[in-house]
Amino acid sequence: MVTKQIGKHKVEICESIDELSIVRFHKYQKLLLIDAGVGADINAFDAKMDKARRYIADGKPEKAMQELDNLRQGVYMMQTELSPKCRAFAALVYKIDGKPCEDLSDCALDAVTQTLADAEYPKIAAALEAVKKKIDSELTLYFPSLFEDAKVKEYYDLMRKRTLATLQAIIDGKSNPAAEVDSLTTALVCFSSPKIFTGTQSAEIESDKNFENLCLALSEQLHIKPKECTVLEFYNAFGFLQDKAKEAAKYRKNPK
Repeated sequence: MVTKQIGKHKVEICESIDELSIVRFHKYQKLLLIDAGVGADINAFDAKMDKARRYIADGKPEKAMQELDNLRQGVYMMQTELSPKCRAFAALVYKIDGKPCEDLSDCALDAVTQTLADAEYPKIAAALEAVKKKIDSELTLYFPSLFEDAKVKEYYDLMRKRTLATLQAIIDGKSNPAAEVDSLTTALVCFSSPKIFTGTQSAEIESDKNFENLCLALSEQLHIKPKECTVLEFYNAFGFLQDKAKEAAKYRKNPK
């Protein structure tokens, strides 16, 4: 737990997987998913417009349409002052001025953000980024097979290529980016397909269903109460279950 002064308030924030409950973590992750897919500020608006333009130029109109649909939701969130990023931060808030924050409903999280409204947004964003970095590093350290994504490595390889191409253009004295740089930029911007955030196939609904299914599996196989676990306990149990399944599969192939 880390304590920070945010605005006029002393705020205790969950920042480690051995103290963060899995239910709180799931809510936090889902809100970050919404923020990444929809966004709720002018920077997200600009990024999505650029992404839609590049999808069209790249001959992928269906992805451009999905991006524009997500953009509409982002504009609605801006108009109604709903911020998934602020809600994600609120989900990690354990106490404010010594008072526990146990309710994780959207209304309760909005109440937390309102309580901290006297703080400047960059202060909250910086606090969220610092905690996110610590949680991500712990998850990668403890559970590399679950949280080290090959696609992330591929993305960083594209970034490296684009950086090298940009530097080469500078060395060559070119005032405008080379075609290779623009092509790599498009590849980076369009690296991941836009997720759906409406209807029964919504990424938000799928996130909830996957979490509930995993809880059911852990409860049935290990006879534990998954939703009472910390993040460390939950994913350790999941890893144990995976190992058991692998051993069982090996035994079926070679009973001797």
